[in-house]
Amino acid sequence: MRAWNKATSEPWAITESALQTILEIAERENEKPEAVAARLGKELQNTHTVTERDGVAVIPVTGPLFRYANLFTAISGATSYEILAQDFTAAIENPDINAIILNIDSPGGEVNGCSELANMIFAARGKKPIIAYASGDAASGAYWIASAADQVVASETSGLGSIGVVAVYRGAKPDKNAPTTIEIVSSQSPFKRLNPESDEGRAKLQTRIDAMAEVFVNTLARNRGIEATQVLEQFGGGDILIGAHAVNAGLADRIGSLEKLIAEFSASSNPALQRGFLLPATTQQKETAMNLETLAQEHPELLAQVQSDARASERSRIQTILASEEAKDRGDLAQHLSFATDMAADSAVAMLAKAPKIQPEPKTNGFDAAMRDLGNPKITPASAEAEEDSIDSVAKRLAAAS
Repeated sequence: MRAWNKATSEPWAITESALQTILEIAERENEKPEAVAARLGKELQNTHTVTERDGVAVIPVTGPLFRYANLFTAISGATSYEILAQDFTAAIENPDINAIILNIDSPGGEVNGCSELANMIFAARGKKPIIAYASGDAASGAYWIASAADQVVASETSGLGSIGVVAVYRGAKPDKNAPTTIEIVSSQSPFKRLNPESDEGRAKLQTRIDAMAEVFVNTLARNRGIEATQVLEQFGGGDILIGAHAVNAGLADRIGSLEKLIAEFSASSNPALQRGFLLPATTQQKETAMNLETLAQEHPELLAQVQSDARASERSRIQTILASEEAKDRGDLAQHLSFATDMAADSAVAMLAKAPKIQPEPKTNGFDAAMRDLGNPKITPASAEAEEDSIDSVAKRLAAAS
């Protein structure tokens, strides 16, 4: 009963099919977790694991999303915002991590906690590149989180959207043998127990849901750098847009793949990620070295030209990023994207455009600070007589000089 009460008392940012599955599981009264797990065909363990590949942290965002770990995160591949926040913070603070990829395949989840996590990710922009990759669905609450990243990348078949909030209310079930439950609500609080079957109660509940959806829409507009009206008009109105259609509508920035993203943001010195991941790294390194050695011996002029072109291309990439208008007031991130990654110039400039500007601190020095603290001295005569004596003294000196 507790699972059902939880499921029917929370607003959700989730797809319809996923919510129905959660409600069906929650309604199985008196069933042990092991029985539910057996019915679902899942092991009783949380497979949420963060991986690190050549300086890129890949954080999975999978299944239904809940604020805290619970029955669903334990047995059905769901994820909690609490764990995601911990993993994301650890990746941001780890100096060995150059970039973060949120690998998303989720229908969404609870509204409670979703906005906080999205705001935390948005606030971390500019520290390291943050990419949301929709490997499967990035729907509803999952897209809420994805939109907070610097870029949203979709696969050709992933579904993005389902913008909106829904709530489920349980109607009374007639049961002659069930004990009668009577609630007496304080007369000062007529709306403490709303009846969704009445016009007034339904209107109040609709107002609540619309208010939450307004937060959802406004946050998406901020994260994507557009107006709220554009979210309402272009983001599907609750529908899910697939791949390139999501890109055309503005929900995603481009089509890509996880492996290409990892290669794009990883250290350029790692050939295993540049040439693919199917062969062992030692084999790839050996083959690369042999190819370069052969090229140097048999075609030294060609190798010299290739290396010269590569250096020129890299200088051009760096100059394009650092000289861009978007790099102004974002110097640290511009330097990081230029020298710590091999991201394409246009992608780096697009990321800089979405990062918050850093306001420079006013320049000062020790002397300026000391003079500010000293203030302006006030010089006044000790008394009227002293002022008169001072005037007489000056007059006598002038007379003597003449």
